[in-house]
Amino acid sequence: MNLMDVKDLKVSFPVAGGLFGRPKAWIRAVDGVSLSLKPGETLGLVGESGCGKSTTARAILRLVEPDSGSILVDGTDVRTLPREELRLFRRRMQLVMQDPMAALDPRRTAFQAVAEGLEVHGLAPRSEWRDRVRALFELVGLSDDQLDRHPHEFSGGQRQRIGIARALAVEPKLLVLDEPVSALDVSVQAQIVNLLEDIQERTGVGYLFVAHDLGVVRHISDRIAVMYLGRIVEEGPAEEICRDPRHPYTRMLLSSIPSMSRGREAAVPPMGELPSPSNPPSGCAFHPRCPIVQDTCKKERPTLLESGEGRLCACPLWAGTAI
Repeated sequence: MNLMDVKDLKVSFPVAGGLFGRPKAWIRAVDGVSLSLKPGETLGLVGESGCGKSTTARAILRLVEPDSGSILVDGTDVRTLPREELRLFRRRMQLVMQDPMAALDPRRTAFQAVAEGLEVHGLAPRSEWRDRVRALFELVGLSDDQLDRHPHEFSGGQRQRIGIARALAVEPKLLVLDEPVSALDVSVQAQIVNLLEDIQERTGVGYLFVAHDLGVVRHISDRIAVMYLGRIVEEGPAEEICRDPRHPYTRMLLSSIPSMSRGREAAVPPMGELPSPSNPPSGCAFHPRCPIVQDTCKKERPTLLESGEGRLCACPLWAGTAI
């Protein structure tokens, strides 16, 4: 059984400004996204800023309420849970945020931040909290003498380690990592990614890893889903996606990764800016930026198609039969 199954997830937001404050338009931030994740697996969700990937992640956790679709986590339909049951169920699915400083209360020590989950969910008597937190600190590469420091006394990488320890304190099965390394220096990014891989090997936790940097996602992910303007445009095994990208948007993302060895034929220069989600292009949303656009691309909205080897692609020039 999959750890997570998301089917046809949709999330929209109103654009204010109409008569009497009525919405004058709607932004469809997530438009029919389906994802799955096995226990102990890492699924990378990648795309440019504004593509809807963070909204997708928050909707899965019900930090944003979806308009429609189903969200199964560990066999439970998250969308049907009432507030109190959802609060208890969140022990199984935790979030690590992009900005570790904003995620931590500056008035509370690192020990208090990590022990909060133990208190809320009643996972251990108070007398055991310090030992539990000390073990978590060791797991994420922090030392005992840092337990009683406040967030401003840590570096950015150390604060992110505290955020990871806090998420792991309640022993979740699913960890949603929303741009967890984008605010860190490159050398620290590598340390955090290696740490996450080590933790997964030890605990078997599943990761939904959200990022805009396909280079980082490639390193940590088992599978990758590429998102553009609220929709998945390509999905498959990480190495296959990066070795043989089949959607022009994926090719563009890969070409933006600095490389000394990339051949000229592999580079696809970025073309224009991401269109407004409130007024997406007709047909294929990527067609105004696509270097191989056809007339039909401007009129017909492509379906996510099976393209062999466990690959899905929303470009009819590459894909095969509909799924």
